[in-house]
Amino acid sequence: MTETTTRPRWIDVAEAARMLRPVLKACFPGVKFSVRIDRYSMGASIDVAWTDGPTVEEVENAAYGFNGGRFEGMTDCSYSANSWYCRKHGARSAETYGCDIAENNGPTNSRCCGDVELVHFGTTSVGTRRALSEGFTSVLAAQVRKESGLPEQGSLDDLLVGGPYAYGDFDTVRDGVYRLSVKTSRP
Repeated sequence: MTETTTRPRWIDVAEAARMLRPVLKACFPGVKFSVRIDRYSMGASIDVAWTDGPTVEEVENAAYGFNGGRFEGMTDCSYSANSWYCRKHGARSAETYGCDIAENNGPTNSRCCGDVELVHFGTTSVGTRRALSEGFTSVLAAQVRKESGLPEQGSLDDLLVGGPYAYGDFDTVRDGVYRLSVKTSRP
C-alpha cells in the first residue's frame, strides 16, 4: 500500500488533461502545447503535441505522473499507478500495483512537498508528439551536414556518409535531423 491510509481520489481523463496544462506551461514557458483526450474501449489517453521547444523526453518527464496506467513489455502486462498531485509541482508516481514483476509493484518515495493529494488518473497513457518547424529543421540539418562532412547546401534526402548521425548505409540528412532533435531543445 501507499504511505497514506486514504484511498486515492479518481480523476477522469478530461480533468487530468486540465491539470496537466498548467504544469506544462510552468515547466516550459512560451511553448504552445495542444493537450487532447481520447476515450476508447478499456481506456482513455492524453495526447500532448507541440512544435520545437523542449525535447520529447523533457515533456514525458513532466507528464509521466499523469499516467494512471503502465505497461511491462517483458511480460506483456498492463498495470496501474496512483500519483501524488500538488498544484505547484504537478504529479509524481506514488505507487504501482498489478504487475507480474514484483519489483514494479509498491510505493515510491516521491512526495514533492506536504501539500499533496493521493489520486488515481483515469488515463491509460500520455502520448507525446513533437513537430519541428522548417526553421529549426534547417538549423539542425546544417549542424548534421557540417558534422558529417557534407556540403552546406543540399536536400534532407542526401545520404549521410559517416559522421555521428549515420547509423546505416542508407541514412539521410533527415534521419540525422531526427537523431539530433531527440537531444536538442529550442528555446
